[in-house]
Amino acid sequence: KDKRIRVLSQCNLGKACALRAGFHTASHEIIVTLDADTIFQPDTINQLLHPLVDEKIGAVSGHVKVGNQQTLVARFQDLEYTCGFNLDRRAYQQLDCITVVPGAVSSWRRSAVRAAGGISSDTLAEDTDLTLCLHRAGYRIAYTPEAVAWTEAPENFPALAKQRFRWAFGTLQCLWKH
Repeated sequence: KDKRIRVLSQCNLGKACALRAGFHTASHEIIVTLDADTIFQPDTINQLLHPLVDEKIGAVSGHVKVGNQQTLVARFQDLEYTCGFNLDRRAYQQLDCITVVPGAVSSWRRSAVRAAGGISSDTLAEDTDLTLCLHRAGYRIAYTPEAVAWTEAPENFPALAKQRFRWAFGTLQCLWKH
């Protein structure tokens, strides 16, 4: 019902195609993305926008937390997300070497994405690919831990293995590409 929100629908062609459709349809310079299984805290969008006052920032990564902690596998991933992803991003931001702005909670400068070549379908890790392209185009990437989003993590080992294979393979594709 909010006139500022527009829902697009298309057949499943993959996340990169969905993001391209969203970027193509959007009319503003700053674009915020989230995954279908992700819920933002009320102030998350505001927090994702603050770093973009600096025009050298091409994208902003938020803080991903695991929302479904009913199983041991999901609880361990919550610990991993806190330590492995979010603490790393704080350090990587200081060194200007964040390697992935996750689609689950992020904001993007449209002109920077365009200057970096747009969203590619070359890899299974379109967010990593785009982040590396932004670095190569001379943009900086920011991390804002106050922009919190709750996502759904795999709840069993087969689902976790499938996700991590996709992430690892996509990262290797990006390594090969870049």
